Amino acid sequence: MEVMTHLRDVKMITDNTLARVEPMKACILLLKKHGVAMKPEDDFLVILENSKTKLIDVAEKALGPVKGKILPIMTKESENIKSEVRGFKLKIGDFREEFRLNCPYHTEKTSIETI
Repeated sequence: MEVMTHLRDVKMITDNTLARVEPMKACILLLKKHGVAMKPEDDFLVILENSKTKLIDVAEKALGPVKGKILPIMTKESENIKSEVRGFKLKIGDFREEFRLNCPYHTEKTSIETI
């Protein structure tokens, strides 16, 4: 389960960071358009694209091989959970039926003890 948590975290962080790339790119272009002085030796658009590519590569290295290895475990755990849910559903159905048959509002006479 801990591995799946790490995979989820890597995916969430990657998606969140990649979603921020386009707004940063637009900001850099706007700054260039208005002639805002930036370090002349750095082209921030190239740095941003390189960072994006590196992030995608790292995420693929983290997610790719591990996902394939844990897929059978995830499938087995999924089946276990489905089985538990089916058992719980049957148990609730039995309880509901018993409650309907023996519920207190089906009594013929009312007394203080019944209430």
